[in-house]
Amino acid sequence: MAVQGTVRQWSPVRVTQILFVLTLIGLVGGLLMVFSASYPLALARTGNAFSIVSRQAIYAALGFALFLVAWKVPLQWLRQTSWILHLLVIVSLLATLVVGKKVGDAQRWLEFGPFQVQPSEFAKVTLILCIAALTASWRNTTKLSRKFWLWLAILLCWVLTIVLVLKQPHLSGGLLLAVIGVAAMFFARMPFSLILATVLLGLGMGCIGQKAFLHSYQLERWRIGSWLMLPKGEVDEQKSYQVRQALLGLQVGGWFGQGFFQSRQKHLFLPSAHNDFIFAVIGEEFGFIGSVAVLTFFTLLAYFGLWVTSQTTDAFASGLSGGITVWVWFQALLHIAVNTHLLPPTGVPLPFVSAGGSALCAILIGMGLLLNVASNLTQQRKQKQRGGTNDALGDGRWGDGRAHLSSPRPRRRRQNYLP
Repeated sequence: MAVQGTVRQWSPVRVTQILFVLTLIGLVGGLLMVFSASYPLALARTGNAFSIVSRQAIYAALGFALFLVAWKVPLQWLRQTSWILHLLVIVSLLATLVVGKKVGDAQRWLEFGPFQVQPSEFAKVTLILCIAALTASWRNTTKLSRKFWLWLAILLCWVLTIVLVLKQPHLSGGLLLAVIGVAAMFFARMPFSLILATVLLGLGMGCIGQKAFLHSYQLERWRIGSWLMLPKGEVDEQKSYQVRQALLGLQVGGWFGQGFFQSRQKHLFLPSAHNDFIFAVIGEEFGFIGSVAVLTFFTLLAYFGLWVTSQTTDAFASGLSGGITVWVWFQALLHIAVNTHLLPPTGVPLPFVSAGGSALCAILIGMGLLLNVASNLTQQRKQKQRGGTNDALGDGRWGDGRAHLSSPRPRRRRQNYLP
């Protein structure tokens, strides 16, 4: 009963405002941390301390525009076009494997002039949209044959996206897609038995075809417990150099940190300090208190995201908001686990904070969709208070949110007069 009372005290308007403020805090704070963590590398590469953060600021402006569009676009339109959006991302993933830019052993980027796009980041958004829409359609139909084909479409959509990302190779990206796909099914209210069957079938397909898209070094890196002990020896210490420097930065940070801009590890000691290991820089500059503040930020975001999901009556909107919430929260945990040596290095960016245009734009689109669902709750409650009716997803997100039904008109009866 106490939990119910706590949940009821929030209003959709207040939750929407809180999520918007959290998005702004993440965006501004992320830009500040990117500048702090990147200026030594930027000076060494280009002689301009602002070269990396200025590029990130451009992506932030673009991402904020996409955030506003995702916030206001009608959910009904998103549901109808979700498969088209995801198909475009699937084509982009295929193009990445053929003509994508290769950095080391990874081939994950498409180049468009001076800009690079990482389709696997946007696949996280479109996969949630597609699975939520298909699951909602599965729930609404009563024909067994149609239910089977919709379930098969969900399975193929989920597995194909994961396989294409694993082929890049991008093991952590495939793991994220697997988790958020299951989350979208769960929050879109697919029966648990069917979710379990889907996961088991997907795992079976993965075990059969793992040699086709997993490399030996990936399997060795993720062998249970192999990363928990820091290796000794000159060759092995070179492989664990990043982790050692990250742990050193967290240790030096202590309780309250060395101060903003005062990290030493970012001065070319810690590789990828501005993206893959930016949490270590946060821990060094702001200490244990700053690290807890980051965890608190993502916990609050997860709490209010799940609140929106719990209040949503439509299966598509519920799967959309729940999938996005799990995505942002789980990705943040993966990044922090890597920086604290709880998981092997995976190349997972910290949402809002790590440098990377595609990752930032994708996160902002996801937050816009989450606010869209929260705002739709407000419109539904207003309609309920007025005593009107409204469809579950709303029609006019650009207007008053009411369902556009024809208003009743009095009928005039024709009278036949005898001559």
